[in-house]
Formats: sequence, C-alpha cells, structure tokens
Amino acid sequence: MRAVLSLLVCLIFVFFAFPAQSAQYRVVDVTSGDTITLEPSHGGDRTTVKLYGIDCPEMDQPFGQPARLFVINAARFKRVYILPAPQDQDSDGRRMVVVEVPGRGILQELLLTAGLAWVSPQYCQDCDEWKQLETAARDRGRGLWARGEEAVPPWEWREGKRPAR
Repeated sequence: MRAVLSLLVCLIFVFFAFPAQSAQYRVVDVTSGDTITLEPSHGGDRTTVKLYGIDCPEMDQPFGQPARLFVINAARFKRVYILPAPQDQDSDGRRMVVVEVPGRGILQELLLTAGLAWVSPQYCQDCDEWKQLETAARDRGRGLWARGEEAVPPWEWREGKRPAR
C-alpha cells in the first residue's frame, strides 16, 4: 500500500511539474504585441495565434510598436512551447495560446512586467497573478504606464475612444 501511495505521489508531481505541452513551435512572425505566427518545429502548417489573457496596444496606438518589438526580441525565430489556454478562441476566431519561451518565461508575463499589455477583462477574469504583474508595472511607471492615466486600453481604442490631439 505504501508503495502504491508513493507511486501516486510521484505521478502527481510529474503531472504538475511538467504540464501538458503540445509540440514545440518556432515563432516565425510577429504581427503585433499579442499576435504571432507559429510553425511546428517538426514541420507542418503555420498558424497565426493570439496570446491568451492579454491585450497589447494596437499598432496605431502609443506603445503598439514597442510591444511588437518586445515580442520580436523575446521570441521571434526562437523555439517556444504552447501551453493549454482556458479558452480556445477569441471573438475573431483566432486560436488563443499561452506561450512559454524557454529560459525567459511566459511571454504574456514578460509583456505585463514590461508594462506593454493589459490583462484582458474579456478573456481573463480569473488571472489574479497576471493582474498583479500589470499593477506592479503601473505602480513602477513601466512602459505604457509611464504616461500615467493617459494610457487608453486597446478595447477602448478600437471603439474610437482616443485622446484628442
């Protein structure tokens, strides 16, 4: 009985220590801070995906280009792992994924820490750890938070709620 219990504990450890990962991919293009194109490492069709749980500034929005450049520097042409996301698709039908860059961490967390993304209120209601990263970046004035309260969330920007110039 003790051996069975030990085996069960080991299996649980392995399950949580090595979460289910799909095949390894390579980032071949970065459309924006939260949209990338992946290619399976062992061949196959390329696919464009949305980073789950975050929303980066639009490309015509302040900090849109820096968010894209950040992702280019962090992940383009690198091998990454795609981790399961709580939700499969966004409202535009794009596959949503969590991206792990080996040796760097979760791409979404890197963007939030750099102050280049918001936690998406539409897709990530239970992302308390990520919300803490966003708050910490805001409190430190990093990235788009250096502008103070002028930062317009992308979901408002898309609706035309842009600051007067």
